[in-house]
Amino acid sequence: MEFPQSHPEPLEYTPTMADAVTALVVDDEEMTRAIVAGYLSRIGYRTLEAETKAQAWEILSASGSTIHVVLLDRRLSDGDGLELYERMKREPHLADIPVIVQTISDSSSEIAAAIRAGVFYYLIKPYDGALLRSVVRAAEETTGRLKSLQGDLRSRSDAIGLLRDGRFRFRTPQEAQNLAITLSSVAATAHSLTFGLSEILVNAVEHGNLGIGFEAKGRLKASGMLGREIEARLASAEHREKYATLHVERTDNRVIFTVTDMGAGFDFNRYLSVDASQSDATHGRGIALARMVGFDQLTFVGNGNRVVGIVNLDRSGDGRSG
Repeated sequence: MEFPQSHPEPLEYTPTMADAVTALVVDDEEMTRAIVAGYLSRIGYRTLEAETKAQAWEILSASGSTIHVVLLDRRLSDGDGLELYERMKREPHLADIPVIVQTISDSSSEIAAAIRAGVFYYLIKPYDGALLRSVVRAAEETTGRLKSLQGDLRSRSDAIGLLRDGRFRFRTPQEAQNLAITLSSVAATAHSLTFGLSEILVNAVEHGNLGIGFEAKGRLKASGMLGREIEARLASAEHREKYATLHVERTDNRVIFTVTDMGAGFDFNRYLSVDASQSDATHGRGIALARMVGFDQLTFVGNGNRVVGIVNLDRSGDGRSG
């Protein structure tokens, strides 16, 4: 991690921060907290800092405190950072704050455990500022979209529960994410399914139909041009007629999601496992993690432009059987 030219002094909580974009950085290394604060200051974020779970909880519990995102080290001096996250989930006013876990470990099992727990993203140290800023922005934007959909989702969840066979057509990443959020309510493990379904639906649009490969996506994300490039390709003569389809089949004991795009396919075997060499990217892990935590089975068919995900339903109400 490069050290920024300057970084703001740690901020104490004051009520005037209520409307600011504020990140809480929880790490027992002072240098790491300072570096992260410096990176985030470049995109206008305020930062609060905590060295331990206890200090972080005091900040989170402060009356009127508004935190938009938490960067949480997995291994703190007073225990596992995920314990703080689990405690946050039990408090209604904290449960929706996106948490980005950071650690020196690239263990696939640890990453999967964190995603299953519901964290937004998992960063492997060391990482650069562009990566951090991209992930933090994505966390804030995605959480905003989720909150805006919550009321509508409550009214639609009962109807989705009646679904037995449905076909959907989508063209944009936003449509893909909306579908994932809506349809994930068919399972008790809605968060994990939302994550997994979103990954394969968005992949069908960005990589499948629009042909944005791994390296190109990395460059576009780093330059902040990914959204603009997606819009341009969606409007182009080459891609404007392309769409992806989602077929949902539900029985009493499982749901089958089949996603098909109009692209040429790709070498999906490269992405079926979490590769530590890709830990410095904001993409490339999604398919592997979707396979690990979103579905009981995830299978690519043919040249990779069709993928089938299966979720087993448990009638006892405690989620998937796998």
